[in-house]
Amino acid sequence: MVRDAQARPAGEKIAAITGGAGGIGLAVALRLARDRYLPVLLDHDPRAGEAALAQLAQSGVTGELHLLDVRTRREMQEAFDAVIAAHGRIDALVCLAGGTLYTHPIQEFPLAEWQEVIDVNLKGTFLACQAAIPQMRAQGSGVIVNTASNYGITGGATRTAYSASKAAIIGFTKSLALELAPYSVRANVIAPGRTATARVMGHYPPDEWEAKGVEIPMGRAAEPDEIAEGVAFLVSDDSAYMTGQTLHVNGGMVLP
Repeated sequence: MVRDAQARPAGEKIAAITGGAGGIGLAVALRLARDRYLPVLLDHDPRAGEAALAQLAQSGVTGELHLLDVRTRREMQEAFDAVIAAHGRIDALVCLAGGTLYTHPIQEFPLAEWQEVIDVNLKGTFLACQAAIPQMRAQGSGVIVNTASNYGITGGATRTAYSASKAAIIGFTKSLALELAPYSVRANVIAPGRTATARVMGHYPPDEWEAKGVEIPMGRAAEPDEIAEGVAFLVSDDSAYMTGQTLHVNGGMVLP
């Protein structure tokens, strides 16, 4: 399924965003639109996707939605084939789809749930990159931004699957950077800390959320717009000589 928010202005660049209907995804879409990108939202949730398109349109931003399961190669490839057929290029890929999904002590972690976390976070990132890279190589340009987490660096009790998937994304992206550098395609990682999205905040009562923020050296969680600024930097020419790097945007939670 494909939906357009409005007609696309000529000369705009194309940014595909997995998890584009989420809190950080929408913030990234709005931020990249300021740099003349058409945000192409790739998301599994039709209701959230339609709401995201509506918010983009209300802000005067062109948007496009493709519904897919990031774990399914066929759906991912069909979405990217449609984007390339419609626009002829992909200038940026931002892989945001994912989440903790489940937390359990390791001896109680069901294998099916462990696999689901790995598939949504790591396999989804792999499939998106695999679908976008041939076009980027062919055009001799492109930027990939994959998403890790503070837990990909520090680990987290009961978050073994999530931490493993996010640590793997860092190693995966370093390998991509080396593989793609000869084609003038860059690959970097954004590593957010605790971020004030509706989904994350919904797991905490208000007083506990406030207390969690105070634990962070800067005294609060990040706003989605602050993560989006990090993504915009990695996509932009301001980081033109950066590849294979991890940008931590976490208020001092992790100091690697």
